[in-house]
Amino acid sequence: MTEGVTSDSVLSDAVVDGEMTDEQLAAVAEFVAAIPMAVMVHSMQYAVVGANLLCEEILDCPVEGMLGRPVADFVPLGDRVSAKRIAMQLEHSYPVAGPPDLGRPIGALRRVRRSDGEVVSCWMHVGISTIAGRRFIVALLDLVNPVVDDTVHWRDRAERDDLTGLLRRGSLLTHVEEWITADLPVALAFVDVDRLKSINDAHGHAAGDAVLEAAGRRLQQWSSRSAVVGRYAGDEFVVAITDEPQELDSARLAESIRAAICGEPVPFESRLLAMSVSVGVAVREPDESRDRLIRRADALMYRDKASGHT
Repeated sequence: MTEGVTSDSVLSDAVVDGEMTDEQLAAVAEFVAAIPMAVMVHSMQYAVVGANLLCEEILDCPVEGMLGRPVADFVPLGDRVSAKRIAMQLEHSYPVAGPPDLGRPIGALRRVRRSDGEVVSCWMHVGISTIAGRRFIVALLDLVNPVVDDTVHWRDRAERDDLTGLLRRGSLLTHVEEWITADLPVALAFVDVDRLKSINDAHGHAAGDAVLEAAGRRLQQWSSRSAVVGRYAGDEFVVAITDEPQELDSARLAESIRAAICGEPVPFESRLLAMSVSVGVAVREPDESRDRLIRRADALMYRDKASGHT
């Protein structure tokens, strides 16, 4: 299951590259039905055009629900850069002018995202095939055995914070670095939970943990598929967002985040704990490094805290 060599915004808007003829549609359907393992076929523009029932079982999505969707819908956000590299290798190894059997498929352990959001690991073999006179990317999927899957599970746990389940700092910053390397539009939102020490002192550390868990959960619910959320430090979270430039408005994002987190008190035992946050959002400037972007977002958050959110 590969992605394009262009930006994620292109992947998200993927469409079949031109109308497929009835002959081509029938040929793809016949092709996937004949494969004795899970298979997905997508166009060279990265829109799904065919899949079989075994693929349906792996992705927990009916075939009809896959057709026409961008492949990015089934790829975890953190795996998209490496998937692009595979796409570039395929384009190089299957030249348009060469014989159809010239190319060499690529096999690797990959992760896919099911329709319920769960991420599972597959052995995946990807190549380019010509079906009814048209080139398509074909991905064969096979769920890994439990031992390998357990290894991947522990790797995922190592990347996530124990309390909130969000990405740890290093994993989140890897996403940001990948986006910057790809020169995608990026916004960073630093979110600090106000007066956490006072909550701990008044109600105990379990109350503080409840507030932090609620803040992380609400940020995750607020975020879109074009965002990643992580716990940056003890009482500090970061949301990294890539989107169309016109959607990355720092003031609007800050207020939207504040409303998402602070709209309801946090229930703890028999109490309702009020929560407030300080938010700083920085939109990446041309050629700006990751570290400078982080410093600007952090400074804006502290400026917001000093202002009392006025």
